[in-house]
Amino acid sequence: MDGDDTTLMSLVQTLLANDGVYVMVTIIGLLLGGYVLLCLFAWVSDKQRDIISKYYKPKKVLNPEEKDFFFRLRQSIPEGFFVFPHVSMRALIETNHWDFRAPFNLKRVDFVVCDAALNIVCVVELEGENKKRHLRRQKMLQTAGVHVLRYDLKDDPSSDRIRLNIDGILKEKNKA
Repeated sequence: MDGDDTTLMSLVQTLLANDGVYVMVTIIGLLLGGYVLLCLFAWVSDKQRDIISKYYKPKKVLNPEEKDFFFRLRQSIPEGFFVFPHVSMRALIETNHWDFRAPFNLKRVDFVVCDAALNIVCVVELEGENKKRHLRRQKMLQTAGVHVLRYDLKDDPSSDRIRLNIDGILKEKNKA
């Protein structure tokens, strides 16, 4: 052990004697400088998060037209049934082929009507400006066996009309 201590001591003495102080001070300076840079990056990152968070704010789940229709739709469904707004298509249909997921992964539907057991009764879509996109979604849903009801708010569909449409779907499902 004494031999090891002597060798280490002689190394330190040699470094100190041959401008080793400068080498050690340089190493310590680099380590401290690196630490200061890491602290600076962490501080900037926190500030960036604070700046970004100023751009987020809550919004309403439904716009006024959708909200009015939502309440009309709720009145039109049988007791014990549920209406869910803005549901992801990913929650409604699935595929075992990865290539077919992309077309529906990020899309959503306006409303989903479910029975008491939370089985999908139908999807209710409100006509928008992009009818082509709506038709693509409708085709995917229908291919998966999901009924789609489509209403244009300009036509002001009545609760009775909506109820008749949903009753028709329920009768069709009961036959199957």
